[in-house]
Amino acid sequence: MDILDRVSNVLNQWTKYLAGVLIAAMTILVFLQVLCRYLLKAPLDWSEELSTFTFVWMSLLGASIGLRNNEHPRLDLFFNFFSQRMKKIVTLFCNLAILFMLIVLFIYGLKLTTSMKSQLTAALRYSVSFVYIVLPISSAIMFIHLAIQTVRVFGQKDQETPR
Repeated sequence: MDILDRVSNVLNQWTKYLAGVLIAAMTILVFLQVLCRYLLKAPLDWSEELSTFTFVWMSLLGASIGLRNNEHPRLDLFFNFFSQRMKKIVTLFCNLAILFMLIVLFIYGLKLTTSMKSQLTAALRYSVSFVYIVLPISSAIMFIHLAIQTVRVFGQKDQETPR
């Protein structure tokens, strides 16, 4: 379990770092866009497009951080009334549902990425596939975190509370 936790921690730290860089870049881009548009009266054509793409990347990488920290939506009020055995069953059901969605996201993200490789963005003129590649990347990261969480939950004794 120690190796799995280290893998998850390292992956999560890199994802947090990248998401932090992306939010900083997006903030700077939006600030420059406002500055150039309203003060200099010379808007930047590419900044809106790039800030939108950084937002998409940041959101999907942030979802993997949320999944790693077990912060996906659920009703803890009802979940806390379950017995330990029932908590494990509900957790397994939730993890299987998330796994199904991650598989769909990964497969169709790859298909979308490969089908868009020849399409160029309007302002920056680079391949749209650079934007869509975050779908399979983030779903793979989330799959790793989900697998580790599932192993951790089912490796616990019944007295312990699942995280």
